[in-house]
Amino acid sequence: MISSLRGGQSRSIVIRAEAGMGKSALLDYLAERASGCRVARVVGVESEIELAYAGLHQLCAPLLDHLAALPQPQAAALGVALGLREGSAPDRFLIGLATLNLLSAAAADEPLLCLVDDAQWLDLASRQTLAFVARRLVAESVGLVFAVREPNHEREFAGVEDLVLEGLDGPDARRLLDSVLTGPIDTAIRDRIVAETHGNPLAITELPRGMTPAQIAGGFGLSPSPALDSRIEESYLRRIAALPEATRRMLVVASLEPVGDPVLVLSAAERIGVDADALAPAVHDGLLDIGVALRFRHPLMRSATLRAATPDQRGEAHRALAEATDPVTDPDRRAWHLAEATVGFDEDVAADLVRSARRAQARGGLAAGAAFHRRAVELTPDPGIRARRALMAAEDKYRAGAMSGALDLLQLADPAYLDDHQLARADLVRARVAHAITRGKDAPRLLLNAAEGLAPHDAEAALAIYSEAFGAAISSGTLAADVDLFDVAQAILSAPAPAPLGPISAAARNTLHALARLVVDGYPIAAPLLRASLDALRQALAAGHPVEDAGGAPPSGSTEPAGTTPSAEPAGTVGPPLHVLRRGLGHDTTDDDDLHWLALGCLVSRILSDDAAYDELTDLQLRLCREVGALSLLPMAMAERLSMLLWSGQVTAAVSLTDGIRPIIQATDNPPTLNRSLWLHSFRGDEPTALNIIEKPADEIVRRGEGQWLISLGFCSAVLFNALGRYSDAVAATDGVAGHPFDIGLAQWMLPERVEAAVRAGKLGVARASLDRLNEMAEASSTDWMLGVAARCAALVADGDEAEGLYLSALEVLGRTRAALAVARTHLVYGEWLRRANRRVEARDQLRIAHDMFGDMGVVGFAERARRELFATGETVHRRADALDDLTSQELQIAMLAAGGGTNPEIGAQLYLSPRTVEWHLRKVFTKLGISSRRQLAGALRKTGLTT
Repeated sequence: MISSLRGGQSRSIVIRAEAGMGKSALLDYLAERASGCRVARVVGVESEIELAYAGLHQLCAPLLDHLAALPQPQAAALGVALGLREGSAPDRFLIGLATLNLLSAAAADEPLLCLVDDAQWLDLASRQTLAFVARRLVAESVGLVFAVREPNHEREFAGVEDLVLEGLDGPDARRLLDSVLTGPIDTAIRDRIVAETHGNPLAITELPRGMTPAQIAGGFGLSPSPALDSRIEESYLRRIAALPEATRRMLVVASLEPVGDPVLVLSAAERIGVDADALAPAVHDGLLDIGVALRFRHPLMRSATLRAATPDQRGEAHRALAEATDPVTDPDRRAWHLAEATVGFDEDVAADLVRSARRAQARGGLAAGAAFHRRAVELTPDPGIRARRALMAAEDKYRAGAMSGALDLLQLADPAYLDDHQLARADLVRARVAHAITRGKDAPRLLLNAAEGLAPHDAEAALAIYSEAFGAAISSGTLAADVDLFDVAQAILSAPAPAPLGPISAAARNTLHALARLVVDGYPIAAPLLRASLDALRQALAAGHPVEDAGGAPPSGSTEPAGTTPSAEPAGTVGPPLHVLRRGLGHDTTDDDDLHWLALGCLVSRILSDDAAYDELTDLQLRLCREVGALSLLPMAMAERLSMLLWSGQVTAAVSLTDGIRPIIQATDNPPTLNRSLWLHSFRGDEPTALNIIEKPADEIVRRGEGQWLISLGFCSAVLFNALGRYSDAVAATDGVAGHPFDIGLAQWMLPERVEAAVRAGKLGVARASLDRLNEMAEASSTDWMLGVAARCAALVADGDEAEGLYLSALEVLGRTRAALAVARTHLVYGEWLRRANRRVEARDQLRIAHDMFGDMGVVGFAERARRELFATGETVHRRADALDDLTSQELQIAMLAAGGGTNPEIGAQLYLSPRTVEWHLRKVFTKLGISSRRQLAGALRKTGLTT
């Protein structure tokens, strides 16, 4: 560890062991040998586990002189989290990035070693933040060492290197035991102690304490308890019991003060009539160390102290600490101590806890807010107020990701004391918990019920829940229980017109109605409504211009959306350009609702096959999620953007983006299917990897209720099998889903794969049926992307001059789009048609273009198909080396961002790395590409077949 830091590298380690195995001793050992390094120490304390960012504050407080070096959004987020400034609750990933860069800045002059003891007792927000940092340290000269007591259920440190401590072996354990014995011991008794302690050093040294030589020699003092922790605690209990009463009372105060502030402990002790001299016996006996901080020699000493104390003594200590704590600078700890000192109901203390909950939420400490609310519920005497506070606590628990805790608190929210609005909020928590756990099944029904319950009380909130129900119904597909997409769509259309809405909500409502009409009335009727509503939504998002509300669903059969007029813009463009949207949703945006409706716009532009809108909106959505720190929405934004990158032929960028999705999905508990790795491998033609995913049993996905994944599976399988020339398999892959009512947003991509596969497999009836549906959609949408693909599919079915005319038309129309992969696919099938017509020279021209395009994109599977066709014309083409082999995915991502003009801090902010790590990766990129500066990057990437 020390060698790594001195050499400019970073390292993170989690030391895992049961109590007494030597974790703290190893941290001390490391600190003593860290010459030339700055050492920062943090200790997790069980009594502080509910206080948001308390552990992070311990670590960062001495380093805050470097806060000004951070980019402003990061400095602001960390300042709010640590209570240094006012502001809206920051996203925890932005806090993680800020902490990473703060540690990096602090290590600029000398390596920084951070030692975290009892990390399992850090508050959840601090654990999540420090684990985020630990997984991203590379080249900052920062070390993070966490000591975690086992067994425990924490999972935040997954992915960080583990060092597991085992007990001493027999000879060493016996030597250690002999060193603490005061007299002879029977060999059999010694062997029993060694065996039962499993070589645990603390147990070996502590168990004999407090026993007489006779007890030790005969083994009569050995506890029959099988729990090793309990045996060690029993040893401490005996030592504590031998101390004077004043010392024992002082120890109780010290055990409940988590920071170890000697001034605060002594001030609280004075309030219970104990002076500083009472500490001396505990220090003399080795229970406590006193320096800058007051510290128990081992965490089990703290727990033993609390175990030995009576409830009255603990209450007395909590009350004294509350009185000694400054109510202005530290109101939350004061409120918590008061609550712990209170028996029965106390509205004043409960009200203090509610205020602490709000402060915790403002800092982004959702789990802490839920804990304060939960304790407030227990202290609230009025049953009506208690029910409402239980509901608020349940909402906090859900937002903090504690699903079972949220449901437990709902049990305390007595429905008899809740009004209709509050009952609807309770239903919403149940629905969102169900969606988070199952990703389908019951979620559409529960969300729909919640939306209908909220509608009379909060129209804008209900609108967002209707949208959630629509998305959940798409996700669950045929696996939904009781309520499916058609039911949700009908409910949206029949919902009463709400009170006047804001411009964005009104435009979003029109868009949601258009989507519902798509489900109920079909594509030809819905397409004009979708186009006009998308235009209105983008205008509202961009400039906040008023948009007339539809006032209800347009009449069935209408082709115009109520309150709007058809767009006069050319097909393929919708709404204002990207720079206008950036101005409307710029750096000051902090509301996730706008991003929620932007996601709705991405879905509509995908359904319409509007490549310009889809490209701009997916890019904007991804940028804004990163800029405003809405990283809980990031996995879906990244998945949507990845689709556009694949269709536009930017496969190398898609590879990098896929790498970026994985850690975010892991950290946000999003479904793993969002990583879109199957899409990437299928489009590239990575046969073994893609088939491994395709052939994997879908039992878990079905159990969760992700029916939409089965449609994606069919589509990606068809893409892969068409690339490999396995056309019958491609037809079979789409048989169950090609005409499915739940393939919203995928039909325009699924149908062309099915037409091509069916023609090649000799199933012309299947091909024509799919072509009819595709033509119907293309005519209604009128976008170049869909019209061009439809023309290509029609050419596959046609013969002679008609087919050639359709191929040429498809190339012309698709050439006006950003769908470069669709263009290359058209050159390929046109070249194949020419070869079969014995027009070999012309076929070579088309196939060569296709082969070069696929090769430049990194689409290996279709490039190989084009190469085989060229060989059949008599032309030999060698397989191209894959340009991705030289650089790792992360190096490629950094290189492309740097070639595009990104600075190290900007790249680090996008990839959640420190600027020093970005620079370290760039040096490796320069070496591999044989260049020496950023100015040469773009040219070097182009030479390897990569685009920026």
